[in-house]
Amino acid sequence: MSLNSESYVKMFTDMMSEGFIVIDNEGKIQIYNNKAKEIFGISYDGQINHDKGKINIGDIVIIGDNSIGQDDGKMDSDSLKSLGVKDNNIDMRDSIIAIGVFGKDGMANPVFKTLKNGHKEDVLKLKTSYLEVDIEVEIDFVNKIISIKVRDEEFTLNYINAIGHMVVLDGVTKQMKFYQSHGYTARGESINDILKGKEYRAKGKNTETLDVIGKNIFEIHKSDNIIQQFFNVAKGEDISYIDKFEEINGYPTMCTLLPVEDQKQRIGAALKVEDISEIKKIIMERDNAINQLEKAESQLKEEKALNKAFPNFVGDSEQIEYVKRMALKASKTNSNVLILGESGTGKTILAQAIHQNSKLKDKPFIHVNCGAIPETLLESELFGYEKGAFTGARSEGKKGFFEIANGGTIFLDEIGDISTNLQVKLLQVIQEKSFYRVGGTEKITVNIRIIAATNKNLEDEMIKGSFREDLYYRINVFPIWIPPLRERKQDMNALIELVLPKICNEIGCKSKRISSEAINLILNYDWPGNVRELENILERAVNLAEGNNILSKHIALKLNKKENKSVDIVPLKEYLEGYEKSIIERTLSFYRGDKKRAMEALKISKTTFYEKIKKYNIE
Repeated sequence: MSLNSESYVKMFTDMMSEGFIVIDNEGKIQIYNNKAKEIFGISYDGQINHDKGKINIGDIVIIGDNSIGQDDGKMDSDSLKSLGVKDNNIDMRDSIIAIGVFGKDGMANPVFKTLKNGHKEDVLKLKTSYLEVDIEVEIDFVNKIISIKVRDEEFTLNYINAIGHMVVLDGVTKQMKFYQSHGYTARGESINDILKGKEYRAKGKNTETLDVIGKNIFEIHKSDNIIQQFFNVAKGEDISYIDKFEEINGYPTMCTLLPVEDQKQRIGAALKVEDISEIKKIIMERDNAINQLEKAESQLKEEKALNKAFPNFVGDSEQIEYVKRMALKASKTNSNVLILGESGTGKTILAQAIHQNSKLKDKPFIHVNCGAIPETLLESELFGYEKGAFTGARSEGKKGFFEIANGGTIFLDEIGDISTNLQVKLLQVIQEKSFYRVGGTEKITVNIRIIAATNKNLEDEMIKGSFREDLYYRINVFPIWIPPLRERKQDMNALIELVLPKICNEIGCKSKRISSEAINLILNYDWPGNVRELENILERAVNLAEGNNILSKHIALKLNKKENKSVDIVPLKEYLEGYEKSIIERTLSFYRGDKKRAMEALKISKTTFYEKIKKYNIE
């Protein structure tokens, strides 16, 4: 036997670590080594066996396809009609999961889910019991895996760009009779081929390998760019290259294409193929790992930045993290900020932190508690006054808080307590950035950033007529709501760890620990006074505790409101009349005294409206 014999050629080429294919000048395959068969799925030793056969009417068909028509034998919405899937909105390149009965309309309605081409979803999933068979299908667009699970058997296919996965169950026994595997294009077993009744080959150990020798190259590989070039070179075209990246049947490969000649006559072409799908997968996994690491680092940097920016605003709950992120964004703008929240939630601390993280941090920060200053004095405190402006005024006059805050930030705490008359002047300052001192004639221009805060619902106050709508929209450019302590109790330990050492230091005693029973007591309390109440309770506990441990008996909490609050019982008629009067007054206030608009909004007649105005003595 000579070394030129076919058996030696086959033996030598099968020893190669790359796929090797040779075709003659008619495109017929002369050599197709084992590695090439392995790369393109022609030799497939699946772990699950099935016999050869074809689909029958009544069989249950399960399909998972990440891009219709891309790599599944041109399956389209018409192909799916054989399963009872009739949806004209299904287009090429859409993703689909479909379960139905083949060729037997009306036996059972199909179940399907789709995603349009260009979607941003990570996963498409369908889990159901179909004709008493538990089926779960998942298309993982991130890891590029399609999984079909039937009862406890799972059939998976990885993909690079696009793939169509399929499992067929016998309509009578409900057992698996066919499953899709890599190389289905070469074997002529795409979804569309199977649905059109083409016979499929057996799978599993010791099953017969598809013999490709003598077949036309286009019978085994679809006519993509590289296969067409391969054929053209075999016919005489002058093309050759070494280690060029190409995709064949959707597989990423490094290809070497060379002409085969005998006495300067073109007799065919040779294609060496190196499968790099694993390399590409590793690169993708590496890139994904790097992205996850960068995301984690970015998150860690953000957390560090937030903790550095707000050292005194403690908490790592999702709600407080959001408040900190919003506050950090607010600090980078010049817009007016409105901080909302119950008393004791830390509105002042947050306002100071916003200022300290802004470009105005070296400028004045003036805190004005509008609710603590008598209304008669608040105007002169805010805007200042000229000498002799009123009895008791300083002879030299006085700068107001707005003038002192010029160039920096003024924090108007409890802005909801300002009278409507003073709101007009405040609105003027915000709009025109200027004002007059009390008793003054000289316009004073200021450039300040306003942060306001309130524990009131300003929208309710607007309806009542006690807060101007135009002022509300001027200050509510960048709203931040601080949740009450009872809604973020996961922050309690962090708050105690911050507050308790400070209290011990201020009182001048040694550090004290708090027992788990005391913490449980704290966690089960609603904290109507929020963080401020927590500070007061801990300070009292530190003073009460004689040793180094704070016990539950040292935590002096108020009784639950439900237990402590007496209920004033009034006759139902009196209660309803009071409520009716309140509604009419609020409506009139909202429409600024326009009775016609008020009665239209309340949907009552003119006679009834005026009778109630008179009855309730409404001005």
